[in-house]
Amino acid sequence: MNENATGQIVPYVVEMFRFQAWMAMGKVANPVSQKVERELPAAKVAIDLLAELETKTRGNLSEDEDKMLQSVLTDLRLNYLEEMKKPEAEAGAAASDEGTDETEENHQHSD
Repeated sequence: MNENATGQIVPYVVEMFRFQAWMAMGKVANPVSQKVERELPAAKVAIDLLAELETKTRGNLSEDEDKMLQSVLTDLRLNYLEEMKKPEAEAGAAASDEGTDETEENHQHSD
């Protein structure tokens, strides 16, 4: 198989799922809605799909592709764990400047 013909697929797929995970963790705005939205289950799906890609392609990637995939997976996993540790109120406040007052009100009611 011609390496030039397939040389872009792995970086493209990795970047696609990386962006999906970042968006679902509330780290970047949704390009369609222009809003920061936090959906950790969706982030986990994107990370799990990259992990499956890593498993299924093990031994068939170039050294650069493998390093890139490992680096992205490590970064996403660490950020996901960080997001999982945030209290819901803090995560909501971080995801939306508009929601800060509402989040604080909800937090006060839960005390």
